[in-house]
Amino acid sequence: MHKVTTLCDHLDVGTGGVSVDKNGDIYVADFGMLLSDKTTVDRKIYKVSTDGNAVVFAKGFKGASGNAFDSKGNLFQSNIRGHCIHKIAPDGSAVEFVTQGLTSPVGITIDEHDTLYVANCGDKYISKITSVGDLSRYAESELFECPNGITFDESGNLYVANFNNGDVVQVTPDGSVSRFATIPGNNNGHITYHDGALYVVARTAHQIYRVSMKGDVDLFAGSGDKGQVDGPALEALFCYPNDIEISADGRCFYVNEVSNAATDGSTIGPVSLRCIWLS
Repeated sequence: MHKVTTLCDHLDVGTGGVSVDKNGDIYVADFGMLLSDKTTVDRKIYKVSTDGNAVVFAKGFKGASGNAFDSKGNLFQSNIRGHCIHKIAPDGSAVEFVTQGLTSPVGITIDEHDTLYVANCGDKYISKITSVGDLSRYAESELFECPNGITFDESGNLYVANFNNGDVVQVTPDGSVSRFATIPGNNNGHITYHDGALYVVARTAHQIYRVSMKGDVDLFAGSGDKGQVDGPALEALFCYPNDIEISADGRCFYVNEVSNAATDGSTIGPVSLRCIWLS
């Protein structure tokens, strides 16, 4: 049976993106303490070891939301308030990578050619950015409602989780856009692909769902009650979880959530990092 444990608690950040490097360290981005904060600046990224030790890795971001690693170990960090993306070297030094043409970027996924695909929560489109920073629009659709999380499957299909409703939207390699599944809660966080299935954060439902490649939706973790209680996955309590990422060894998923049991979804920090164990 899957179980949930807490890796670290009360990080001084708001729930942004979560990524894992090849060494297994976890990177937790700071969106800001309030979802509605339009002016948040100088946000940071924490680097968390597998034993829960957290240190500041990089800082100076404007609402750090989704992030992802390329094949060279660079972390690409979206800035939802700055409408830009930073490129962060393995030593934590950051430079602006793309500064125009994005609208409140959140989720980032990167293909085998180090091409970025970015969900623009402020509009109804997905951007494509080459490894040298050339920007174009990859997909546009009325089905995108604050596109938030984003991931690929093994066949090159792109999946996007909406923040403003429960839909997961599929974009095929030929550019066809369709509704793939609908997650309970009407407010998705991020999404990831692992071992033949999608895993989607149902943020206001305080749960995690598994979606098969046929579009079947099943509860994976979280009783649906709000809180922070470890234990068997279907009995554990989450509090406004946001992002989900598989560990480097494939043994668990990392999920960031609000650790102070906020009364509503507008307060999004401080953050706890939870583990959903697969074995």
